[in-house]
Amino acid sequence: MRANSSQPGESGWARCWIEGAGAALLLGPGYIWNELSWTHLDLYHRLLPITTVVRALAIDVAVLWVLAALAVRLLEWVILRVGGEGLLGPRRGFIGLLWALWLGLLASRIVAELIVAQVLSWQELSAARAFAVTAGLLVLVWAIVPRAYGLLIQGLRFVVVLLGFSMFWALPMLVIAGYAHQPRDQVEFQKAAATSAGRPRIVWLLFDEMSYDQAFDHRWPGLELPNLDRLRAESVTFTNTQPNGYFTERIIPSLLLGKPIVDARSTEAGVLRYQSVEKGAWTSFDPNQTLFADAQRRGWTTGISGDYNPYCRMLKNQLDWCAMRLIVFGNHLSRDKTTWENVAGPVEATWARVQHKQFEPAQSEAERFAAMITSARDLVTDDNIDLAFVHLYLPHPPGFYDRKTGQVLVGGSYIDNMALADRSLGQLMQALAQTSRAQLTTLIVSSDHSWRVGIWRHGFGWTKEDELASGHGHFDPRPMLIVRFGDESAAAQVHWPFPLLAMHMMIEQMMAGEIEDPQQLESWARNQ
Repeated sequence: MRANSSQPGESGWARCWIEGAGAALLLGPGYIWNELSWTHLDLYHRLLPITTVVRALAIDVAVLWVLAALAVRLLEWVILRVGGEGLLGPRRGFIGLLWALWLGLLASRIVAELIVAQVLSWQELSAARAFAVTAGLLVLVWAIVPRAYGLLIQGLRFVVVLLGFSMFWALPMLVIAGYAHQPRDQVEFQKAAATSAGRPRIVWLLFDEMSYDQAFDHRWPGLELPNLDRLRAESVTFTNTQPNGYFTERIIPSLLLGKPIVDARSTEAGVLRYQSVEKGAWTSFDPNQTLFADAQRRGWTTGISGDYNPYCRMLKNQLDWCAMRLIVFGNHLSRDKTTWENVAGPVEATWARVQHKQFEPAQSEAERFAAMITSARDLVTDDNIDLAFVHLYLPHPPGFYDRKTGQVLVGGSYIDNMALADRSLGQLMQALAQTSRAQLTTLIVSSDHSWRVGIWRHGFGWTKEDELASGHGHFDPRPMLIVRFGDESAAAQVHWPFPLLAMHMMIEQMMAGEIEDPQQLESWARNQ
């Protein structure tokens, strides 16, 4: 027999390497799936550069490849040498169940890491359940139909082998991405701005995922929103605003540009690209065509405090004031660590979980919320900024507030977040009222989209209260839009359909002095 021959039921080294590659992709850090996405949208929402993180992911995958190939070879050796008759033999030795455990492990790891990567969010899915279902079903087949068990194992291993061929493009893609040029983002900056005393001012507060229906038409019994009610009593309220999208990274850039965006992706440098029509040409986001560029051309100063979209990167030359908060990595990964520190990150995180230690994020929910409100208040009260835009991640799920105790924490419902959004609105309105230009300030309170019940209903954080508040899954698409002029206090309502995208032109008209009071706004809105 030649040295490289295999025993019956045993794979050669070539197959072990391919099968190990497939197993490594399943065992590897879930972030690799984000980095391999052709849209690069995960990169768009991260604080750049993340090249040390991506290089570390490539190294981790390569190491796992070697270990997984060795594990497959070892499993085959143990089963054949100890079990005696292989998978397809008549005996049902317990040693053959090692394959059930191995495949259960692969299933659990891919579920766990896809959850980390935010690709999966169903409450019904967990790593433990994936392991129990996969391994449990295989053990059941082993107990009832032993020959079918062997065939099933071979079939599942063949699937892993097929996945393994993906390694030959996935690993090079990660290596290339790890050396792509990316700018170093500034989290915040402030430029010298001329004093704007006596000039009109616009403050635009956007509450992410605020539903008009939940706020006013079908409010949860007992939920008090005093600041929203007070604002509506002295403002123009649009009761039938028509959405222009479903996702924040499309809607807000479309409002800034005044163009529809039906799809979005990012370059490897974090530059947004979009389509305005289905199957249309891809266009790069042009900051010089935005509201903020137009404001600067009119001599206005500009500022943004925002979440999720990389505003300081997108509009660095069109803003005089900027602060942004983007998605942070888990599993001890960070753009500020070296490649080798990031290589060890997932191992450290896994070891912490083995020791039952809670992974501590860079900021707790309370700290993150406090930083957001502080930044928003700083911008709103800066009288030198004429056009101020605040994007708040409220009442966006999952819940992180307890309205009964008034505590910011992990947990809660969308209704809790609505209460926190109202509290935040009150704080910002109070801060705005104390500025020297309060009577000259037009306040716009809007949302990018309504409560996306279809996304969240089966996801992590969905509560019984959410289920009842949504009417067991009913989706009302209307976002919020309320406008209050500084020296006006009368309530008015616009009941006819109004496209959210028309907000762009509305703000342009306000900056041009064409819309200065509720009557002019109602007259203009009637023609949109």
